[in-house]
Amino acid sequence: MNDYIQAVQKLLGQLTTAEQQDVIEYYQEYLMDAGIETYEQAVDELGTPRSLARKVLADYSIRSSSQESQSIKSRSDIQATKNNVKTVWLIILALLSTPVTIPILILIGALFVAFAAVIFGLVVAAFAVFLSIIAVGVLGVVLGVTTFFQAPWTGVFYLGMGLAALGASWIGWLIVKWFGSKVIWALSWAAKKIYNRFIPRSRAERGRKL
Repeated sequence: MNDYIQAVQKLLGQLTTAEQQDVIEYYQEYLMDAGIETYEQAVDELGTPRSLARKVLADYSIRSSSQESQSIKSRSDIQATKNNVKTVWLIILALLSTPVTIPILILIGALFVAFAAVIFGLVVAAFAVFLSIIAVGVLGVVLGVTTFFQAPWTGVFYLGMGLAALGASWIGWLIVKWFGSKVIWALSWAAKKIYNRFIPRSRAERGRKL
């Protein structure tokens, strides 16, 4: 039993020391009360250490994101998006480490593809926005400055176009960031629903409250 508990603890490095202690004490007490003494018996009751640890990490991440959504003053959009990305990833890992049926595997696959597509799309969109800033905005400003002394009105025109391009690119970036955060939030919401609906729970997990 101790080997099983130690294996679980090694996989909980993302949690705080207090959270790790709480998890370990709970499952250690549960196994002792159930009269489970060997590693194999613990696996039969709770699943593999990796499977249990991933579910624990997913549970804590879900709780953390839920608490932050209820205390808007203490969170930023960037931090909330990072937490949602982390939650989706931990849920995917928890689902993949759990024996599931084919329909659930399809759901997991769809969730993973959507997650990867969103991240890739956001990176491409952000890169395109910054390219437009460099190619259009900077070029317009440079042309405006260099032609201002020879043809003032032409220089003002190019300078205005360059500044307008910079402003439009910045607005575009804000829109991409806002839209991306909403899409990631939606993915996080869907992942939580799938996780809570399909993830199998042992008696110990059902009895434990975060």
